Amino acid sequence: MTEKGLKSKNKKGYWKSYSLGILICLALSLYSYTKFIALKYPNYIGLIFSALFLVIALLIFYFLISIKTYIVTNNKLTVISFGRSQKTYNLNELISWTKADVKGKYGRYEIFALHFKSGEKIKLSSDTYDNYFEIKIELTKNKQRNLKLEELNRNKAGLIAFIVFTLIGILCLIGAYDKLQNKDLDDKDIIAFGDKTSGSIQYINRKHDYILIKLKSYPDFNFRIQGKDLKATFVEELINEIKTGDSIFLGIDKTEYRTKIIKTDSLSFPDNYFFNETISVKSVHSKKNDYLKLSEVNAIRADDKYWDFGIFGVFGLIFMLTGIYGIKTVITKMNDEQ
Repeated sequence: MTEKGLKSKNKKGYWKSYSLGILICLALSLYSYTKFIALKYPNYIGLIFSALFLVIALLIFYFLISIKTYIVTNNKLTVISFGRSQKTYNLNELISWTKADVKGKYGRYEIFALHFKSGEKIKLSSDTYDNYFEIKIELTKNKQRNLKLEELNRNKAGLIAFIVFTLIGILCLIGAYDKLQNKDLDDKDIIAFGDKTSGSIQYINRKHDYILIKLKSYPDFNFRIQGKDLKATFVEELINEIKTGDSIFLGIDKTEYRTKIIKTDSLSFPDNYFFNETISVKSVHSKKNDYLKLSEVNAIRADDKYWDFGIFGVFGLIFMLTGIYGIKTVITKMNDEQ
């Protein structure tokens, strides 16, 4: 290489993904903080999440400004970080280099690593540097590529992937077992109370549809019929027959009644932070008609329970058996290569 040297150039727009991550984390931090200060009974969960997202945003910003610059000149590699020379490596001490293809969000890219006698390793990515291949050719010229180490790295990555598959399979099987343990809702687990509606009952079309009921005595709460309970509901009759100001009787879980309505018990962690304004409805009736019966809810849940068990069980077995077979194959291959 000439005395002028070869300097790495960052790709145009390399900062965009970092900036997006920073903005998202800052927005979540601000949202968490506003939730914290808006609570009638403040707790520190929102504040903790706000601080956590802020720290993540700062870390992403640090990674952005600490992207290294590389200069190759006179058979030496100089690493520059934060605008200052961090370290200079003699390329005569370079033992070997390796390459790996990586599948990213926007396509495949390449990473190559330099391995020095000191045991230090430097990695460069084609996803970051515009003149990556020019630098790669210059740094690896007349240097040995370590194919054995590449194969070992691939085996290690494969082993990790199959371990993850196995863990996912185990979690699915635990989920299948958990589905079988779902018990019918009992009358003693439900608290029924009456009130007048403060607005028309609405059917909300979302990714997960639900029915929204607002009550005069509890304006801060959103009473919802959602999930599988929606299948057991006479939706049209409920919406058409119950008008604003009409009396209605709702049955909700005793735990939600005690934690949210009368506040004699402490909220759970998710409710404390995410769902403290939402209450799930298990039964609905007026003086004339039943719109959602506990018995119908239990019947639908019983049918779905076995379907859920089958789906979780099948996927659990597939993932776990695939993972175990893969782990065995990779370990055998690694032993044979040794």
